[in-house]
Formats: sequence, C-alpha cells, structure tokens
Amino acid sequence: MKRYVWDRMWARKYCPYISSAFMRSFLKRAGLNLAKNKLFVPEGNLHAIYFEKREISRIIQNYTKLILKKNIFVYAKTYENVFRDFLSWSVKNTKQDFKKLTNGQLVKVLKTLDKRLVDFSEYQYYAFLIMEGLGKEIERMFENEPYLLEAVITPYKDTQITKARLDLLKLISKKHTDQQLKDYVKKYAWLPVYDFVDSPLSIAEVKKQIRSIKDPKLEIEIFRKHNKLGLREYQKLISKEKNLLRKKKIEAVHYFSYLKEMRDDYRRHAYYLWQPFWKEYSKRLGLSMLQAHYLICNELVEALLKKKDFKAVIADRQKGYAHWFKEGHLTVYGSSRAFKIAEMALGKETGSVVSGTCANKGKVKGKVCIVFHRSEFNKLKTGDILVTVMTHPEFLPIMKKAEAIVTDEGGIMCHAAIVSRELGIPCIIGTRKATRVLKDDDLVEVDANKGVVKILKKA
Repeated sequence: MKRYVWDRMWARKYCPYISSAFMRSFLKRAGLNLAKNKLFVPEGNLHAIYFEKREISRIIQNYTKLILKKNIFVYAKTYENVFRDFLSWSVKNTKQDFKKLTNGQLVKVLKTLDKRLVDFSEYQYYAFLIMEGLGKEIERMFENEPYLLEAVITPYKDTQITKARLDLLKLISKKHTDQQLKDYVKKYAWLPVYDFVDSPLSIAEVKKQIRSIKDPKLEIEIFRKHNKLGLREYQKLISKEKNLLRKKKIEAVHYFSYLKEMRDDYRRHAYYLWQPFWKEYSKRLGLSMLQAHYLICNELVEALLKKKDFKAVIADRQKGYAHWFKEGHLTVYGSSRAFKIAEMALGKETGSVVSGTCANKGKVKGKVCIVFHRSEFNKLKTGDILVTVMTHPEFLPIMKKAEAIVTDEGGIMCHAAIVSRELGIPCIIGTRKATRVLKDDDLVEVDANKGVVKILKKA
C-alpha cells in the first residue's frame, strides 16, 4: 500500500455492481489506458474512488492535449451523442419482456449491459478530467474576476434536469390538476435514479418540492435573466480573446460546464429503464434488487447459472465493502478488510477546523446537518448548515433552507457554488473532508470569507 499515492476523485452512494464498472475504466484507449490502480472505499455513508496519483495525472494531461487539438463545438456534439446513444440503446433493449427469457438469455443481456457500462463509465469520467485540469486553470485565471468565471461556466443550453425544474415551475405558476402532476412524475420518473437500485420520483417528493417554492414565476425570470447575462458576457470574453491557446482553454471549460451536468440526463434515464431487468434477475435469485447489486457481474452469472449461494457474501458487503483494482486486477473485499483499506488510503481525520475554497462570501453560525442522499433531505431544518459531498439539482429545496453550504468536492464552477451565489448564502467548497470531520448537530461557524469552518461546540 505504501508504494501507491492515492488521489481522491469523488464520493457517491453506489452498490458494488455499478461501481465495479467504474473500476474497469481507462484501460482501452491509447493515452488514456493508464489507470491500472484504483480504490473504491467506504467514506461515511458513501464510497470514495481513488486513482493512483501518477496515473490520473498523466491521464488528465493526455486528455487535455487531446481536447485542445479538437474543434470543441464539434467534439461537444460527439460527446453528447455517446450519452444519447447509450440511452437509445437502453430504450431498445429494455422493451423486451424479461420474464419470458431463459436464465441463459438473461445472463447474455447482463454481460452485454456490463460491457457497455464499462465503456460508458469512461466517458462519464472525461468531464472530471477537464474540470480537474483545465477547470482549475481557468479558476486561477479568473480568481479576481468572478463575474467572468460565472460567464465561462454558464451552460450554453438547458439540461433535461434544468428543463424538469422549469416545467415544474411553469406547472405550479398556474392552477394545475392532479393528472398534470401525475403526468409530470411519469415524464421525469428517472430524475433521482443515480444507481439502478434507486427509487423513481414520487408524487410525494414533487409535492414537497412545490411547498418549498414561494414564487415560481420569479424563479423562472431570475434563471433566464442570469443565463442570458452569462452567455452575453461569455461571448464578449471570447470575441476579445486574442491568445488562441487561452481561448481554446476557455471554450473547453465552457462547453464542459454543460457537458458535465448533461451526463445525468442520459445515465439516470437509462438506469431507470433497466430496473425491470434487474427486478426479474433479482427475483430469480431469490434476492431483493438491492441485494443483487452487492454482487459483481461474474458472481451474478454464477448465482443464476450455477445456483451458487452468495447470501452470506452479500450480507457482509452490506456492512461495508471495498474495491481494489490492483495492477489491472479487480478484487472485492468485505467488511473485515474494507475499512482497513479505507483507513490506509484516507488516514484519520482530527481537529476542529475544516478549510476549503470560498464560493460565496459570508459568515454565519449554525448546527451541522450532513446529507449524503435525497433519502436524508428530511433531516435538514431551516437555518441548518448543509454539509454534503457535493450538491445536485434535486438538492435545491434544502439548499434554500440552509444558512450556509459546505462541500467535500467541487470547484468554483460546481453546482453548490453557482446556486449559493444565486441564493446569496455563504458557501465553502472543496474541503475534501467536511463530511468526515463534522457531525450532525455540531455547532459551527462558517467563515466563507476565509474559507474556514470552525467547530464551536461538538454535538
């Protein structure tokens, strides 16, 4: 373990099946096939993925060189088409009646899906490569001109998730029927599906969102005005930029600011469409869908074709699991090893101060509420300090209730940074460890002017 230097990429709530696909990415394409060592280890209620630092640094450098040689306008279309194709393929392949397939046919579908997922996972990572490389360079470039940075990261078109929010605002800005609400939920059922096992959008969730919206027409107006102004400033910036290389870097970050968010439009929808397949596969194994996803592909094949009993393995992994992709070979560890591997990679966090980057200035005090997943949204009370790994569009209702926002991940261009500036609340991003150091109900002072969170009184 000592010879590896680990670089944390992100932390999310994923089961072993889908996360095993992430671990097998960056092995195929010349110049990017360098990631032979990765970890996926427990971190609070989530799992964090770590790349070997030297490997991921080279991958970022190589991908950056590739992008700077491309026509970014053309490449952005090609990039989005990869995601569109994955969704189209999913639509086509999930129309069949899985109940009528033999066990052998189900396994064939599983293997095809698994193969597609590995390749798809690599494309999902490309946006991170840009934001970790060129994104940070652009942040430094405009650190004293935040309005220009805002312009660079203004999306050049709306994502489907943004459209879903606008559709909801339009729906409630006038008198609507229960049927219209049901139609909305049906259309956007895929919105909260991060993993194959996540529950689709419910009417109860939408009604709760509606209760948090005070003036839907004003929210639409502010969004459109902010977007229009940002794109106008971006065009001015680009038209005045004479340095060709600098211009290409700015353009790349601008396009990927949209593309990074766009990925969710297609992957969440695709994962949602595959749920009938997983329900049938799990049913034949005598497992819940969640239990089945604690197995990886070859284990799922053995479980169905060879009737191998994995229930004890599943129960252990549900307590804690880790992936270690070592020199190109993947091993899944259960709870007895997972936390030890995590501790070796992460180290122990101590102290009463957490530091990060200021995304929006301000200084407030409040109680910590740590939220990892939408299932925990009910925890946060008005005036709490929202502490999370990173925010997503569905976090908006609780972000409006928070006194301040503190995240583990993200740069000035992340969702939390953008929304905090729109809401006018203090925000500190990129702390890397806030969710591990801080605890629910800790009384803290968030000094976003200095990028520091100080524990005043532990819970």
